[in-house]
Amino acid sequence: MIPHTGDAEPPRMDMEPIVEIYRTDDDLTVAIDLPGFEEEEIQLRFISGTLTIIAGGSRVTVLALPPVDPDSMESRYRHGVLEVRFSRGRPIRID
Repeated sequence: MIPHTGDAEPPRMDMEPIVEIYRTDDDLTVAIDLPGFEEEEIQLRFISGTLTIIAGGSRVTVLALPPVDPDSMESRYRHGVLEVRFSRGRPIRID
């Protein structure tokens, strides 16, 4: 352990954020802990089934998701937790 002395900031341990994924028959929600950021510091990108979350310009989390409707993406950031919701992709039936 590195000792903390004087007014210097203690070393920051960058850890992977906690990510939880909730599924229902109709929706998929990704909840990710991102404490200490402002909403304006968070960017989302969804390309080819991959959700990329960029926080503070440097923290990047990449998640491969099951089939979802990309146009249905909704997000909110409250109390340090980002929630991103999608409608689940439906298989196309061809007769």
